[in-house]
Formats: sequence, structure tokens, C-alpha cells
Amino acid sequence: MDELKKQQKLLEMLKGDDPEELDRQKIRYALYARKSTAGDEKQESSVEDQIRDCMDRIITPQNLNVVRIYQENFSAKVADTREEFKRLIRDIQAGQIDGLIAWHPDRLSRNMKEAGTVIDLVDRHLIKDLQFPTFTFENSPAGKMLLGITFVMAKQYSEHLSESVNRGNRRAVEDGEFIGKFKHGYIVDVDRHFQPDPDNFTKVKHMFDMALDGKSQKEIRFWINEQDYKVQKRPQADPVSHKWSKDDVSELLRDPHYAGVHKWGATLITLNEKYDFQAMVTVDDFLKINRIDSLDSPKILTINRPRGGDIKANMLRQMVYCGHCGETMTSMMTNKKKNGEVYEYRYYYRCDTPDCELEGRSARAKFVIDEAQRFFTKYLFVTKSNYNVFIENAKQQIKQSQKKMNSEIARLKVEIGNKEASYEKIKKLIENDETGKLHKHYNLDASLAEIEKTRGRYNEILQLRKEAPNALPTFEEYLKLFESTPVILGKIQDMKQMDSLLRIFFSNFTITARGKDFRQGSDVTYKLKEPWDGFLKANDFVLGAGTGTLTLDLVLGKDAL
Repeated sequence: MDELKKQQKLLEMLKGDDPEELDRQKIRYALYARKSTAGDEKQESSVEDQIRDCMDRIITPQNLNVVRIYQENFSAKVADTREEFKRLIRDIQAGQIDGLIAWHPDRLSRNMKEAGTVIDLVDRHLIKDLQFPTFTFENSPAGKMLLGITFVMAKQYSEHLSESVNRGNRRAVEDGEFIGKFKHGYIVDVDRHFQPDPDNFTKVKHMFDMALDGKSQKEIRFWINEQDYKVQKRPQADPVSHKWSKDDVSELLRDPHYAGVHKWGATLITLNEKYDFQAMVTVDDFLKINRIDSLDSPKILTINRPRGGDIKANMLRQMVYCGHCGETMTSMMTNKKKNGEVYEYRYYYRCDTPDCELEGRSARAKFVIDEAQRFFTKYLFVTKSNYNVFIENAKQQIKQSQKKMNSEIARLKVEIGNKEASYEKIKKLIENDETGKLHKHYNLDASLAEIEKTRGRYNEILQLRKEAPNALPTFEEYLKLFESTPVILGKIQDMKQMDSLLRIFFSNFTITARGKDFRQGSDVTYKLKEPWDGFLKANDFVLGAGTGTLTLDLVLGKDAL
């Protein structure tokens, strides 16, 4: 099999079947909700939650036509025991229903027979669309396989596939054109095609070679960051230095673009079918790097899937450097528990640079905070010229804040409209419910209260936008702000607030151990942002600090967002 055929095979495996684009507005949907037993009060309330989730997350946003609701109190472990489910299947076979909505596949079935019935109805196109708020179904062989596994295991899958980009972007991608997704090692020519970057192609290719040789992602990152790597992300733009993060390296090695299959949203193409594209790695080597046995492996579907998870250890992330190797330190957080409850958090920075003399050693964030407090105690930027520069910067920040407020106002306006539409649709469903049971599972008063709460937030942002120009401090307030900063810094417990305050003044910090370990004592240095760094260099400051009592709101500003 030559390389182009392998690329085409890789594309097909990544893509699966390409189902016709559905017109969901013409589909007649049924909503099915189920709990296992009549006596379990917790499960009784879950029926309401299922219906609410389906309404709020699927039916209302897509304006789907729900013609019938089926709900029952019975286990799905044994086949042919649920009367409402059997009535649902009969109605689908009779052509009265051609779309199905449920909170999760395990609400429909926990046994192979009825699971097979649902999948068979999909195969025969009697069910044209399946929708779940907790599970993304795609009508393809791989999608049906996942659905079948989910039926049997009753395990919640929350992986969501990327939505298709708009038609214009899709056509551009199908022609092999660049539409804004920068790729390391490539530049874009006049035809908007990817061509090897003469400065970086070899460097990035070497990263793949290192992975093939068994080098770790940490070692690869360390190597590329020693290469004076610069990128030109837009035509006619000047190249800028780029520091590779752990995520950068991981995403590079998992991107099929470098094997000749370009992905944008849900669209996939083989670039060599469009023009003479030079792949950086063969398909076989790409699979080897990603530990996939063959082109027939379903594991291909996991390539380039977005990785979730919130980053909690984000205070001064990418801003703290090791004084021994000059690389950024990894932000990390541990906690102490008592009786299962967290009573204390401890924040650290750890050097993960290979071959650094302090690799794997950690320094407490307290070293950084203490140095910041000493800075604010020593220097006061409270001259009249300081104040004038501060006011000009503040005016620009107010303009940016107003732009964010405008965006939030627009979002809330749409949210209010969606909630009102959901309320009206639920109200209509209750009025037309043949069973008379739906009203027990949906609290219309609570929905109205939620609408009013959102409307209150909307009005609050409107008022804040109106008052924003009046938020500039007087010179006297500016003096109090700096006199109070070291006191406030010592009292802040919330890491997000601490991070926001420090980022106003500092560009980075560097921690250097006095001995063989940070714990034996550490020195911390810093670099200031402008205009503070300019003030310091020009000796435009006052020595010493007071002990004001200004609140944190006056330091950080009443940021509505």
C-alpha cells in the first residue's frame, strides 16, 4: 500500500461514514424518560431531571418538534418487560415517530435484545436521529459500536465531537486551503496551501523522529526550546519566539495533519489529493508514535480528540521560572484532608526540566508571595506622574471591560430568550400530555424564577456598563490603593484573586535555591510590567508604605465579568 493510499485509509478511519445532513426541524421526536423502581425517591426525582436536561440542552436550543413523551417506572435489565418502551417501538415502526431523545442510552436499554432493536431501527432509517444531552451519537459504524457498548455497560460517556464548521470554511478545507489553523513547520503560499517552512520544517520533523526513537515528550520539549524556535503565524507578520509547552508537544504528535490528513472541525481531507503536500511523517510512523497497531484499529478514532479537565493550579501559571535552568516551573497544588474534607491547600512550583540540577524539586508559592509583599512595602508609585499614566491605562481597561460587558449583555439576552422559549414549550407539552404525569416533573414556577434571575443579571451588567466611566479613582484614592496593597495581599485567600492582583504588576518571577534544594532557602527575583518597570528605572517612586485599609474591590476593580 503506497503512502497516498495509507493517508486515504487513515482519513476514512478518522471520518467514518459521512451521513447526509439532517433537517432536524422536519423530524418528529419522542422523549423517553425512565427510572428503575417506583419506590426509590431519588430515582423518582431523576425523571424530572432527565426531562429538564433534555428540554434545556437539546429540545429548546435546536427547536425540535417533540410530538410524544413516554415515561415509566421499570428496570431495563430484562427485555420485553416495559410497556411504554414497547409502545414507543410500535409507534416508531408505524412511522409516527422518526427521532428519539433520551437523557442517556442506558435509559433506553440495559439489555442486548432491546439495544439491538434500537440499533436495527437506526440501520433501517426508521430512527433518523438519536439525541442525548450526556452522550454524542454519530450514525456511523464506530458510532453504533459505541452505542452498543454503552447500552451494555451503562457507562456515561461525555465525550463530545466537534461541531462542523460553517459551509464556507468546510469548502475551503475540502480544497486543502489554510483558513486560520496554524501548523508548526509549515507556511502558507499564495494559493493558501501548506508548504514546508524553510526555517522550521526540519526542526519539527526532528521532534517526530525523537518520538519514534522513544524519547519522552519532556525530552522533546526541552530539545525544541533550545533551538531558538520562532514562528510566523500570519502572512506578512514578523516571526516571534515560541516556547513549547507540554500541551503543545502532545497536540503536535497527535495531529494527523503531519501525516497528510488535515482536520478542521468535522471536516477531513487528504492533502495530497489536492496538491503536492509534503507530509512530515509517514502514516505508519504516525500510528507507531500514537501506539496504534494498524489502520483498522478503532483506536484511530481517539486521535486528536480534545482533552478535558479544569486546571486548578493556575496561579501565576507560566510566570514562575527556575533560576538554575531558566525554564518555566510547573504549577501544582496539594491539599490536606480531615474526615474526607479539605481543610488546607498548599501551592508549589516544581522544576521539570531534564538535566536541571533541581529537576523534580519544588518550591512553595509562599516564597513568591513574600517577595511581592516586600516589593509593595518598599516601593510606592504615588507621584502625580504615576497617577496620570495610571489613569490613561485605566481608561483603556475600561474600554476593554465595556466590550466584554457588551458581549455578556448580548449573551444574556439570548439566554433569556432561550429560557422563555423553553418555558413556553414545556407549558405546551404539559397542556398536551396525554398521561397527565408530566406536570409532576417540571416546576414552571422555578423556571420563571430562573428567568427572572437571569434578567436581573442582565440589568446588573447594563448598569455596570453605564457606570464604568465613573470608576476612575481620584488621586487620594490612588494613594490609598498603593498604601493598602501589601496588607491586602497578605489577607487574600482566594488564588484567583491573588493571581489577578499580581498579574497587574509583574511579568514573571524567578526562584533560585541557595543550596541543593529550594527548601533549604530560596531567593526570588521579579520583572515588572509597564508602566511600573519604567517608574522604577526612572526613580519615579516613593520609598516606604503605609498600612491603609482599602478593600480588595478598589484594588482589583469591580469587574463585572
